[in-house]
Amino acid sequence: MSWSTGTIGAAAGLPGAAATEVDPAWQPWLDLLEVALEEPDRAWESAVTPRADRPAGAPLVHGAALRLDSERAGNLLRRLANEAGISAGGHIDAREAIRAAIAHDERALAEMAERCGAPIDSLALLAQVVAMPLLRAASRQMPAGTEVAWQRGYCPVCGAWPSLVEIRGIERERRLRCASCSADWSLPLLRCAFCDEADHGKLGSLHPDGEEHLRHVETCESCHGYLKAATTFAALPIRTLLLVDVATISLDLAAHDRGYARPSRPGWMPTVDVVS
Repeated sequence: MSWSTGTIGAAAGLPGAAATEVDPAWQPWLDLLEVALEEPDRAWESAVTPRADRPAGAPLVHGAALRLDSERAGNLLRRLANEAGISAGGHIDAREAIRAAIAHDERALAEMAERCGAPIDSLALLAQVVAMPLLRAASRQMPAGTEVAWQRGYCPVCGAWPSLVEIRGIERERRLRCASCSADWSLPLLRCAFCDEADHGKLGSLHPDGEEHLRHVETCESCHGYLKAATTFAALPIRTLLLVDVATISLDLAAHDRGYARPSRPGWMPTVDVVS
């Protein structure tokens, strides 16, 4: 189950680029993502009931009731565990794994890993991926106009920080994309997604040689945060978005080498109730 590197480039909505190679070491991660993305959308469509009286600034899933088909969620978790080589997959509660992943509940994930005898990093990754179909269902419930009205750096659906910025179309609109749920929202060009810095003198960029027109790193001197950015014709499909994120690890390394980093905590820690 391989992802074609040919999907990076003009065919994927990135102008003037040849296919980008992906380090084979990332293939197991991409295989896990593919298992989750194969889930039919219609099977998860009614899984999220948003809370109407969310606090100001709260993402869509905060306070939401997340109703799972326990059998489907459990089967997905077992398939992912088998793909990841985690033998304790059958002993992991899919409902709790999904809740902990969405709420970024590190204590619950650590306790789950200890009970199952699985490495915490592997268990956290498994929980993150098994939550993707439900989070993507939530993103499809984002009210019309939210993508423009939402003027915050974190995701309007799940509260995560964006994984990538798309400089989109001939208008060069700045669109933030969430790899957890595939949400898509706008933010002004001269504004840090992490700390809201708007002083152009404190906002900069790093440009790879020969790819200045295609991809770069946005930087902020106030919070020392960074975001990867790619020029696109249109919104990237979720598979391409994830693949571009993996294929541009060199940009992450360049940012880290210069002292920039992404926040260790999400923009909003949602509280959710997962029921069967």
